[in-house]
Amino acid sequence: MNTKWTDFFAGYGVSVDGNKAYGEIDGYEINANVNGFDTVAPFRLHITCYATEEQKRVIGDILSSRKDRYFNYAFTRYGLSVGLGDFTMGKLLKRLPEVFGFLFSTLKEQGASGTGICPICGKPIEEEQIKKCDLDGFTITMDLGCATDLSAAIAADKKEFDSAPNNYLKGFLGAVIGGLAGAVCVIILYLIGFVSSLSAVVSVTLGCFLYKKFKGKPNKMMLLIVGATTVAFMVISVLAVYIVAAGIAADGMYTPIEAFNILMTDSEFALWFYADLAMVLLFSAIGLGAEIYAQYKRIKRKDNFNY
Repeated sequence: MNTKWTDFFAGYGVSVDGNKAYGEIDGYEINANVNGFDTVAPFRLHITCYATEEQKRVIGDILSSRKDRYFNYAFTRYGLSVGLGDFTMGKLLKRLPEVFGFLFSTLKEQGASGTGICPICGKPIEEEQIKKCDLDGFTITMDLGCATDLSAAIAADKKEFDSAPNNYLKGFLGAVIGGLAGAVCVIILYLIGFVSSLSAVVSVTLGCFLYKKFKGKPNKMMLLIVGATTVAFMVISVLAVYIVAAGIAADGMYTPIEAFNILMTDSEFALWFYADLAMVLLFSAIGLGAEIYAQYKRIKRKDNFNY
């Protein structure tokens, strides 16, 4: 984190290590992370706490009523995760004190337990049973017994996931449908004079969704298959546009493919083709990279539990 972020957390007595912050604020253990490459929520905060299902429902209603387009949240097995963004990091930093006040006052008012209470079972943690666990990069303090049970549950879940069939072919069909949707976007946008990363985002998002719907296993291979399929369809879409255009220009004298091959011998036409192809691939790479990163975070298994 830069100096401004470090100074901000120092004001709360929270220590900073790299782009992560860890400490206690208003009676709650917190973990924070700043990632400038995350375009949705560059600032992520996790608050360790215990709340009953009814308390979570009420807290969720209060958080959902907040009119903030850059604010999102989700309950975890050991607390509350919050994602925040803004036009600039500077603007985000300025409004964080208000957001922190809103979050911690809401948790306190609704009875969510903080430091000293196990976030898993909700019981006080005896000093000799305190365990600080590493859960997906977060430092979470909990009872030793709950830590042991959670570790076993995560290991069992991972074993079940690893033993499940990959279903690559079924998943690939979903990726193909996503690729087709992306190709249609490329063609439509190209015809109206735009080159955008939107097509790759549509392709990857839909491809991953359908990959899983078709019973493909959501793992790194899914991202590889969907990513490669997306790139292939981006290239095919540009090629299709030029072949059709060449066929129209030939006016029946040649087939579209023959006309395209002839025109590709013209240096100016070939330059236009390769320039457009390069632009589509460049913008696709931007959209592809951002969306695959987001998808990777969603499918990442919670198997790095250490205590």
